[in-house]
Amino acid sequence: MENIKLLVLAIVQGISELLPVSSSGHLIFLGHLMEIDVSTLLLTTLHLGTSIALVIFFRKTLFKDLFTKKKISFYLKILISIIPIAIIGAVFEHRIEEALRAHWIIAAALIFWGVVMIVVDNVKIKVKYKSLEDIPLGKSIIIGVSQIFALIPGTSRSAVSTITGILLGLDKFTSLEYTFIMGIPVLLGSSIWEILKNIQGTDYTLPPIVTLLIVLVVPLIVGYICLLLLKRVKKNKWLTVFGIYRIIIGLFILIF
Repeated sequence: MENIKLLVLAIVQGISELLPVSSSGHLIFLGHLMEIDVSTLLLTTLHLGTSIALVIFFRKTLFKDLFTKKKISFYLKILISIIPIAIIGAVFEHRIEEALRAHWIIAAALIFWGVVMIVVDNVKIKVKYKSLEDIPLGKSIIIGVSQIFALIPGTSRSAVSTITGILLGLDKFTSLEYTFIMGIPVLLGSSIWEILKNIQGTDYTLPPIVTLLIVLVVPLIVGYICLLLLKRVKKNKWLTVFGIYRIIIGLFILIF
């Protein structure tokens, strides 16, 4: 029964991590409904699966012309931009975990950013950048800093980063793609750090192999399939669709 619950969480993680709907918010609320402890370790292990899916999906973008000046500059922009979220996440991790997991906070974040997504999607903003490698360092840093808001469950890192990118002049899909790539070192780093931290603990025991396969492999497979499907989506108002979904889920959490 426990593995079935984990399977549900793993599938939801694979879908929600790569959409601007907040995977953590969904997982924490589902964990409450299914009476399963959604610990930081479980969350980060699930994130590790989708992080690997991102690396595999964007392998050509990440590793093509790896040692060219343009690619090195691109990587440096990414690394500099994730410094704020890395520092804030490491310093305030436990405080955030203890203070910001209330269901009303998750619901409020879902609704608020859902409204913002709808507004941004329906305001005409001049597109200045359609290529990932052409995004200036300053704007990349701003997008990176915006990820700090995603530490609040229900916010969604991909949502807030994509919105910020659009407001700075990025094409919608370029902004989403940049968000994914910028998230790889953040998600991989936080996942590996949390796993190593728990392994070093005196009360840590290695989970059964079936459990490990569920929380790692299932999000990887589901996440990769979602990326393939997302690539085919060309609707202009896709942010509005996800914004409406967020508001509905937020209201559902508040009511029930």
